[in-house]
Amino acid sequence: MKRGKAPGLDGITCEHLLFSHALLPNILAKLFKFMITTGHAPSSFNQSYTVPIPKSSCNLYGKTVTVDDFRGVSISPVISKVFEHCIFDRYGQFFETSDNQFGFKKNVGCANVIYVLRSTVDYYVSFGTTVNICALDLSKAFDKMNHHGLFIKLMDRNVPVNLLSLLENSSGFLLELLASTQMGGLLCQDLLA
Repeated sequence: MKRGKAPGLDGITCEHLLFSHALLPNILAKLFKFMITTGHAPSSFNQSYTVPIPKSSCNLYGKTVTVDDFRGVSISPVISKVFEHCIFDRYGQFFETSDNQFGFKKNVGCANVIYVLRSTVDYYVSFGTTVNICALDLSKAFDKMNHHGLFIKLMDRNVPVNLLSLLENSSGFLLELLASTQMGGLLCQDLLA
């Protein structure tokens, strides 16, 4: 985890964990194991605050500012982020995605999509084929998706029952894990891709 990041509502920063007593990792490991075994996470894991960050394309001085000129970044408790890292480390094989997915993935962006699109178009045009392209804007897709359908997809991937129970019983935590605006979120990159 990166140092110098804002603390969650509990006031705990990454530095608190890094410079704590040597027994803290053992205590957190027992807590996390208990959470997975019982299928419950503390309600404080659901609590975060949102900081509005101006979009890079936005000139705040040249026009009337609207809510669309900002993206919200959710600041979550550091311990919940550590827990997320542990879940991803232990259960990451259930969240692998296709190479044809570009959204919500680390080190993948518009340049990759443009390259694949351009290569595909060039291939078909070189054989004299007409190419038709349709682009869809799926902004705010997560807010509108069927979250129960996501659980079904997780079951289809044979995610262990104890992890499914944890995600189901702590649905606010699940939504926080999956929300693309969560700062430093790992699972959102792979579950939504």
